[in-house]
Amino acid sequence: MRSCKLIMKYVPVFGIYFLLTASCKPSGDGYEHVAVIDKSRLVSINKYLANKDFDIMRHYVKRKSWKMSFSGDGYFYEILNEGECPKIADRKQVTFDGSISLLDGTRCYDIKNRVFVVGGSEEIHGLHHAVKYLGNGGEARFIFPSHLAYGIQGDFNKIPSRAILLYSVHVTDVR
Repeated sequence: MRSCKLIMKYVPVFGIYFLLTASCKPSGDGYEHVAVIDKSRLVSINKYLANKDFDIMRHYVKRKSWKMSFSGDGYFYEILNEGECPKIADRKQVTFDGSISLLDGTRCYDIKNRVFVVGGSEEIHGLHHAVKYLGNGGEARFIFPSHLAYGIQGDFNKIPSRAILLYSVHVTDVR
């Protein structure tokens, strides 16, 4: 049980995943006990990380001199071309081209003819909200914090853990 307390005391902020999956097995009873986590501490850690991501995104936009807006959903966006009316809505099938990059300039993926259903597919959470600013033919840039993208785990390929992502999107079809 003492080792469990030590784990709880010395886990750094980015060791949250380890903390959530850590367990301790006291001698004698044979039962495994999952470490109890103080919810208020998790809330404060999440707020800290969200604020840190916001500051990184804000400084990036300022450094690039882009005229981006901040959405109520937690990401930055710049509409380069709104596209045709009507705007994209839930349950619409959207096809788009573009790219996904890290803020350090590393290109993760080039996108060609990717199809997803708004509000009902496996595309990242932020994109489901962001494309609603556009219509068919629309173009935009979006900067998504990790919690609206691939989160704490990344995509296990080119996108690392807790990555803030720059999406360049050109909508080529809406059905």
